[in-house]
Amino acid sequence: MRTVARSLATLGYRVAVRSLDLDLTVLDRLALRPPALVFNLVESLGGSGRLIHLVPAVLESRGIAFTGCGAEALYLTSNKPLAKRVMTSAGIPTPDWATLPRPRCQAGTRYIVKSAWEHASIGLDRDSLVAGGQVRRRLRQLSPFGGGDWFAERYIDGREFNISLLDGPAGPAVLPIAEMLFVDYPPERPRIVDYEAKWDPDSFAYQHTVRSFVDRREDSALKARLAAIARQCWRVFGLRGYARIDVRVDAAGQPWVLEVNANPCLSPDAGFLAAAEEGGHGRDQVVARICAALPAGASAESAVAELR
Repeated sequence: MRTVARSLATLGYRVAVRSLDLDLTVLDRLALRPPALVFNLVESLGGSGRLIHLVPAVLESRGIAFTGCGAEALYLTSNKPLAKRVMTSAGIPTPDWATLPRPRCQAGTRYIVKSAWEHASIGLDRDSLVAGGQVRRRLRQLSPFGGGDWFAERYIDGREFNISLLDGPAGPAVLPIAEMLFVDYPPERPRIVDYEAKWDPDSFAYQHTVRSFVDRREDSALKARLAAIARQCWRVFGLRGYARIDVRVDAAGQPWVLEVNANPCLSPDAGFLAAAEEGGHGRDQVVARICAALPAGASAESAVAELR
């Protein structure tokens, strides 16, 4: 939040910070004196990721301009099984998945059991990787907990890439593509970006999961294909402003989209700003381009109310 607020001030905006919980009447009060623009940084409401579409839904209903994706795009991408159905219908490759009450899983195939709604690897650990015959039991163990539903996704044993997109006058620009490297991982440890790898600096996973922007000549065709898939996700889900697409590539070189993150973190140590910096875009420039990517008829001229 502070990073974005500083950039907005540098760009000449007057900034007012508004915190939100499940009481959304603050948005009604905001509508009494609408700001030129709301910079939407809401990642959860009441501790639940399934509710993040409510803020843009209210802002849309009040006619208040805001940054990032609209309510529909946020809902479709936050509900991961629903997002996978949309991708499958559009011909975007995504791993097979299964849900309760009758998960259909292939014998001899491994699956990742993950939250249907929460992002940031919440609930993901080394026990999340299970054999097909264990999926039903694992889903039943988790379903009463964690504030949401769970599903199982076929595990893609291969390389992992993050593709960040930043809106602009000519449409979304694909920033330098990052590969997540699992350095010196022991054979028994799943090569996944789990909760420890993202949030526990003292853990093995955090210290040995490395983001790399190294461009290898032999990857040029693959990265062109990843960029094309990311742009397809942008079009299919109606994304706006900025986004990140998480992809696994199997041993045969086939990319598989894991998730579409329509509201990626903008903290200085997060992957989106790392990709932007690698591409020569400073934080202020990124924030300016996000502010400029508004629906037709909207404008941002004098003031910004920032929500978190």
